Amino acid sequence: MLPIEEEQLVGLLKKLSPGFLPYDIFLQVARLTVLPIIEFIPLRKINGIVEVLLLRRDSDDSLWPNELHTPGTVIRTTDLDSDNHLAFKRILEDELASTKVTEPYYVGSNLHKSRRGAEQAQIFWVEVLEEPKAGKFYNVNALPKEMMQSQVSFVKLAADSFSKIRSSIVDGGVIND
Repeated sequence: MLPIEEEQLVGLLKKLSPGFLPYDIFLQVARLTVLPIIEFIPLRKINGIVEVLLLRRDSDDSLWPNELHTPGTVIRTTDLDSDNHLAFKRILEDELASTKVTEPYYVGSNLHKSRRGAEQAQIFWVEVLEEPKAGKFYNVNALPKEMMQSQVSFVKLAADSFSKIRSSIVDGGVIND
């Protein structure tokens, strides 16, 4: 890129407001940087089987058409303008359609590459406490082929943590299936 082009680009970028970016600009930023993301892995245990709630992407999604995914969001600079965790709220309300879940339990982080670019994922699991208002449950040990492959490791990590935590609670006599 020539110095005059860089100067023009910087001038144009200065005109953008922080937060939500126009999609085409967002894709180019994603290609050039590491995006911070939050992923919720909604889980439940039924008859001894751990299941994950997956959502289907739209058929016109430019990167993952019709693929299944875990609920998540890119962290925006405007998410920090509030005492509330706005990224969590977006996932719970927009992605999970306000399905009742437990508080998020932090599992770990994962630096990985997706079709969008490099991402630094903060991974949490939540236990689903009612019939979901969005998505469908799948056995974590038999994930569907149409799942976003960059998220398979998220599900495995969260399911392992969920099983360990839940087993310790069951052993303490609190939860019964």
